[in-house]
Amino acid sequence: MLNRFEDILSHCIDEIKAGRAGIEECLERYPSMRERLEPLLRTALEIREAPDVRPSDAFRVKARVQLMEHIHDRQAVTKWPWSRYNRQTKQTSLRRRFSMVSVVLAVVLALSAVGGGTAYASQGSLPGDALYPVKLGTEQIGMMLLGDDAVRAERALKLADRRIEEMEALAEAGRSQDLALAAGKYDDAMNTVASRTERAGNGEAAAVNVTAIVAEATVRHLSVLDMVAGLVPPEAQEAIAHARNVSATGHFRALEALARRDPAEATEISLAAMEGRLDRARTMGEQGNRDEMENALEQFEAMAEFGEEISRIAREIDKDIEKVDDLVAEATAIHLNVLAEVWDRVPEQAREAIEEAMAASLIRHERAREAMEERGVGVPPAVVPERIRERVEERVREQLEGIPGGPSSPPSGTPGGVPSGRP
Repeated sequence: MLNRFEDILSHCIDEIKAGRAGIEECLERYPSMRERLEPLLRTALEIREAPDVRPSDAFRVKARVQLMEHIHDRQAVTKWPWSRYNRQTKQTSLRRRFSMVSVVLAVVLALSAVGGGTAYASQGSLPGDALYPVKLGTEQIGMMLLGDDAVRAERALKLADRRIEEMEALAEAGRSQDLALAAGKYDDAMNTVASRTERAGNGEAAAVNVTAIVAEATVRHLSVLDMVAGLVPPEAQEAIAHARNVSATGHFRALEALARRDPAEATEISLAAMEGRLDRARTMGEQGNRDEMENALEQFEAMAEFGEEISRIAREIDKDIEKVDDLVAEATAIHLNVLAEVWDRVPEQAREAIEEAMAASLIRHERAREAMEERGVGVPPAVVPERIRERVEERVREQLEGIPGGPSSPPSGTPGGVPSGRP
């Protein structure tokens, strides 16, 4: 009995082409897979049968040598972390690139000719499946198609999306042993996104659009990886942590590039990502998962600190300064309310991390508010609930004392320095 999706798809294609069954009959056999099967079946049957392409013995020997050389070169390159990516990766010559394309193309064509629907069925395969290398091969050929760097960056991002979907499917299927391979391929795709975006240049409209797409996509990736982290056993957490790191790095790189052209949009995307981390912290706090709650708060703080970099860039290029300050002032007031809700729902031992985040958010709010008041725009101070006020005030003092050359007292507001009130 067939169980795997790719086997079922391949079997259906062969059955229909042999005249032993129709599309509807195959779909009725596998009702739970109908939604995934139908579009792939119809697409596969619209494509003409592949020619009987069989590489010669001489070509197979040459291809094997070239493939082994490529694998050896790949093993000699360290790609992670991204901070070293540009210094370590050398541009591949056109001759080697097209040699590798010929190898992959020959393999894919040979499999298609011999296995009937194998190439089509591979599209539903996952890391660890026999057909997964065929799927990767067809993707590599697609990446070689014509298009400028911005177009190729979007293609690579689609592959990154696909790797995230594979990690989700592997986690749901209980195949945690294959997650490391998916995470590594996700790293590869995001490295390609980064290099192609940088080559496109920050000044081009198409490249700016890509940076916004990447910044938003990586937020979605993080959300899926959060879910995956909750499904896999401890031994698979390292692979998920690596993928999370890749997502966060890609997010920050894209935001920085976008901020140099459109600081306001970069700020909006950054604040949306921060809200997602707060929602994660709230959910984990309610579930009593202290480690994941604190991890979400750490990510929130990292994003908030990067938001300050966006503000700096806005002032450096003298663009969207007022808009950025307004967005930050409004968002940080909301963040304080959400953090207060989280504080109420977690045990005492987990509250310190929330108080630290509240103090940092309050400082950022006051800075944005003061900048706006200097321009004659009045903004009311953020409200800290009375039940937390004294504790947050102490955290504010500690954080300000740790800033070289910074003030030694909390932001102005009510007596004691922290605006108070009841929600």
